[in-house]
Amino acid sequence: MRRRLVIALLVVAALLVGAVCGSMAVTITRSSAYSKAAVGLQATWDKDQRDGVPVAGIKPLRAELDAKGPHGKWWSIEWLHSDGLAFIDELQHKTDSVWTAAMAGAQQRAQAAIDEWTAFVQKQDSWIAADAKLSARGWPAQLKAAATPAQLNALTAKWQTATKQQRQTVQAAQQAKLAEELAAAGGPDAVLATAKHLVGVADAVNLDDQGVATLAAQLQAELASGADATETAKQLLAAVNSLQAVVNLNDQVAAAVRPLMYAVDQALAVGTPNAGPLNSQYQAVQAAFAAARTGDQLNTVSAQIVALQTAVNNELSANQCGHPVGAGKVITVSLSLQEMVFYENGCVAQATPVSTGRPELRTPAGNFSIFYKTSPFRFISPWPPSSPYYYYPSNVSWVMEFAADGYFIHDAPWEAESDYGPGSEDNLAAASHGCIHVPTAVMGWAYSWTPMGTPVIIN
Repeated sequence: MRRRLVIALLVVAALLVGAVCGSMAVTITRSSAYSKAAVGLQATWDKDQRDGVPVAGIKPLRAELDAKGPHGKWWSIEWLHSDGLAFIDELQHKTDSVWTAAMAGAQQRAQAAIDEWTAFVQKQDSWIAADAKLSARGWPAQLKAAATPAQLNALTAKWQTATKQQRQTVQAAQQAKLAEELAAAGGPDAVLATAKHLVGVADAVNLDDQGVATLAAQLQAELASGADATETAKQLLAAVNSLQAVVNLNDQVAAAVRPLMYAVDQALAVGTPNAGPLNSQYQAVQAAFAAARTGDQLNTVSAQIVALQTAVNNELSANQCGHPVGAGKVITVSLSLQEMVFYENGCVAQATPVSTGRPELRTPAGNFSIFYKTSPFRFISPWPPSSPYYYYPSNVSWVMEFAADGYFIHDAPWEAESDYGPGSEDNLAAASHGCIHVPTAVMGWAYSWTPMGTPVIIN
């Protein structure tokens, strides 16, 4: 009986040892295979970067491998549950996608360089050297043969440099010809150039050119014919000086119109008693400015702006408090006015024009609250490069999240100050992807002023 028991125990021990040895064989094999695959994948990433794939495309994959991949030693029990190779396959698919996107982006840039050259040749064909045009005929074949983003980027840089050099060469040739044609004119050539520039500026802003275009054409004809252009040059110089003064005045008036618009929009956003009539007056001033063509008309509009700005400032000052937005700190946003107002206990603490979401990606209306803040922050596009909504990684200084799925109030250093305000949501150079852009100076203040939980009312 005892002998049988010993034999049974030996059999059980043998089975246990066999099971353990079998498990060890599995864990060693799987951990070794995974390590080899991971090393191979990292080597692929290193090569892709050398071949021109942006680091920003590879970095998230490296982070994912470090964060999600199996990390146990060969004896770890986790290898009995998974060999990790499915995860490696997933990363390989993502690697292939990053490569494809990098190639597509580089090909687009290279094609854009070719298109730029083609447009340049169509416009300046007679000025471009034959050898330069012959060399460029081989560019499409070089584009097709390029096998890596780095090769494509090198071609793009080469072609852009060639185009730039040819532009400079053509411009120099054209300027030399013009100088030759105007050599007999002496001083009048400078007056003529200034006149042409001012006429273009005047036309762009609907100003009367005060006869400058006619005098410039007359001077140019006289110079071309070799006639005495002295008297015409004198008349043109006087007209140019007069037109320059009107252009400067127009710029001054234009610079005053936008702050007036922002002030009127603030009155509309907070709902002051006379906001409606003040807005009607602003619309009239804006129409008068658009129609003004002379210095006298611009001076009249300037006086109207000063008077209306004073009235709006008084309106805002008299109605700073008493707004029914609730106690404490509250932020409101008018989507129609593109205006943000900061209240504290019903009093206006600050107001600013903003830019909200573009068509198809509008900023949501409703009642929200700030639940996340950080500084600084880097935005990464959730859309692929092939999407019309894709954007390059963008750094900002301050963000305050008010709605799930990444709706933030933040600064946008790439946006021009003049792009904020009414209509900016339909201006693709300014509009966001659903967030609310705030001018940098105001956003710095707002970040410090706004506590967590601050209500955000968007209407």
